[in-house]
Amino acid sequence: MKKRTEFPTNIILLSAGIIFILLTLTMLISNTVIIFLLEHGIMDRPPHPDSLLPFLIQTGIISILIGTILTLCIGHFPLRPIYTLIQAIHSVSEGNFQTKIYLEHPKEFRELSRCFNQMTEELAGIEMLRSDFINNFSHEFKTPMVSILGFAKLLKKGNLTAEEQAEYLDIIIEESKRLTSLSSNILNLSKVESMSLLTDSADFNVGEQIRECVVLLEKKWTKKNITFDFHLLEQKMNGNEQLLKQAWTNLIDNAIKFSPANSVIVLSMSKHSGCFTITITDYGFGMDEKTQHYIFDKFYQGDSSHSSEGNGLGLSLVKKIIELHQGTITVKSKPLQGSSFTITFPAEAASASVK
Repeated sequence: MKKRTEFPTNIILLSAGIIFILLTLTMLISNTVIIFLLEHGIMDRPPHPDSLLPFLIQTGIISILIGTILTLCIGHFPLRPIYTLIQAIHSVSEGNFQTKIYLEHPKEFRELSRCFNQMTEELAGIEMLRSDFINNFSHEFKTPMVSILGFAKLLKKGNLTAEEQAEYLDIIIEESKRLTSLSSNILNLSKVESMSLLTDSADFNVGEQIRECVVLLEKKWTKKNITFDFHLLEQKMNGNEQLLKQAWTNLIDNAIKFSPANSVIVLSMSKHSGCFTITITDYGFGMDEKTQHYIFDKFYQGDSSHSSEGNGLGLSLVKKIIELHQGTITVKSKPLQGSSFTITFPAEAASASVK
C-alpha cells in the first residue's frame, strides 16, 4: 500500500495568500479606477435601478482587465522557482549532472533544492563509474586481444624455432584464458548486481564448501608449493550455495596468486554472539592503505602495471555476493607482510552446527 504524501501546509497557505492578495489588489484598484472614471464623467452614474446592469457590466469588464494585468505582472514571481526547477531538469536530461539549484523560500523549496542537488550528485557519481567501467573494460579487453593478434601474426610468418612456437602458443593460450575470465566475471558481476534478493537459498555446510574450493584450486597452490592451515568449523548456513562457492574460490585464488612459494595460507572460522566469521590470511606481498581503500572497486588493481594475472573484478564480485547474504567483508594488510580478509555473517544466516 502506497504511503499517502501530505501536501505541506506552508505551500497551501502561500498559494491561498497569493490568491487573496491578487483578489484584494484587483478589487481595490478596480474600485479606484471606477471612482476616478465616475468623478471625471468618463463613466455615467446609473440614474435609476433599471440602468444598473450596463453599469455592472462595465465595472466587471474593468475588474477583469485589471485582474488579468495584475496576474500577468505578479503571477510569475511565485512560479519563478518552478521555472528554475524545469530548466534544471531539462539540463539534467541533456546529461549535465553538474546542475545545481538554490531556492531559499519557503523552506519546502530549500528542501527541494537539497534533494535535487543530492540527486544530481548521485547521477554524476553513477556516470563517472559508468565511464570508468567502459574505459577499464576496453583496456582490459583490448590488451589480451592485441597480444593474441601480435603473436598469431608471428606464428603465421613462420621461420620460428620449435621453442619460440611453443612460447608464443603458451602466451596465446594464457591471454585467451584471461579473456575468458574477464567475460565470465563481467557476466557474473552483472547477474549479481541485478539481484536485490537472494534466490535458490538452501542450508549447507560452509566449512566443507571452503575445503572443496581449496581442492578445486589444487593445481595452482601445488605449483607454488603452498600449504593450507585449516581452522574451520562444521558450520551450516543458509544462502545461495553457488554464489558463495564463487566468493570463496575468488578469495582463495587471490591469496594463492599473491603468496610467495613455500608459504602458508590460513583458513579459519569462529563464532561469537550468534554471528560467525571466516578469515582468509596469506603472508604474501600485502597492500598499502590506498589499495585497501579501493580494493573492492570494479577493475581496481593494486598492480597498475597489470603484470599480475587478474582483471580487478573478482573482489568486487565477492563483496556483492557477501552483501547479498547480509554479511560484511573487510581487509587488513601491510606491505610485504600479507593480507587478511574477514567475512562476517549475521546470526540469521547461521544454522545449527553440523554434528
